[in-house]
Amino acid sequence: MMSFTEIENNIETLSQQVSNASTAAREGDVFDVTDLPKVTDFLCGEIGKLSPSDRAKISTKLLSLIEELDNLTITIGSSLEKVKVEMKETTTHNRAARAYTSANTTGKK
Repeated sequence: MMSFTEIENNIETLSQQVSNASTAAREGDVFDVTDLPKVTDFLCGEIGKLSPSDRAKISTKLLSLIEELDNLTITIGSSLEKVKVEMKETTTHNRAARAYTSANTTGKK
């Protein structure tokens, strides 16, 4: 079992990682959050082992972390939607270019 201080430090570290990921997503940069669910689940399990008074002491930090995770989810969703639109526009452009090229090639024969 982790100590209260270790859990508190891990919450702060996780919060910083989530904040960095959100910033990267907003700026269109690549970031790795593959361990985020595993780390979050582990941390939640450790928090569950704390006494009620210790859990109360970190409740504000946990609520802040939950809000940051929600914001990251929204940011990633928004970024994915932008990529989807860009891919659709690119596909449409490529189809038009192929049709134009094909029409010009066919007409010259």
